[in-house]
Amino acid sequence: MAFIILGFALSFNAYLRQESPAKNLSQINNSELRSKIKLFENYSSQTLRIAVLNGCGVSGVGNSYGNIFTSKYGLQVTRIENADNFNYEMTTIIILNKDNPNVDNILTILGTNINAGNVQFNSTVNPDEDIQIIIGKDYQEFLNLNQ
Repeated sequence: MAFIILGFALSFNAYLRQESPAKNLSQINNSELRSKIKLFENYSSQTLRIAVLNGCGVSGVGNSYGNIFTSKYGLQVTRIENADNFNYEMTTIIILNKDNPNVDNILTILGTNINAGNVQFNSTVNPDEDIQIIIGKDYQEFLNLNQ
């Protein structure tokens, strides 16, 4: 019985000395964050200004999108607020300034292109923004890929 208890104690001690996967994961995430390349920097006076509007009704989704756009991609988020309603099934992108060369980059990040059905053009909405992103009920796909 003493040998069994001793064996258990030694194996438990060895187990405790191993690095936990959670520690490894946090170290990877921190080093990843330090080396992120922000796709929208280094364009003189061509910063893409975006508004994030919650069109799905889930609390906090707009802030999550905004944080990803600023911290991971270096975008300038001009405002985060609710959309005109919470019935958007798909995330809708409204391009307000199609002359900005970074519009294609943001569409790629969002997993769409300029010819997609959820991309609209409207140059009369807000001159302080280049693009509005109205978050739809499909928001988790984007968040799962980017967090």
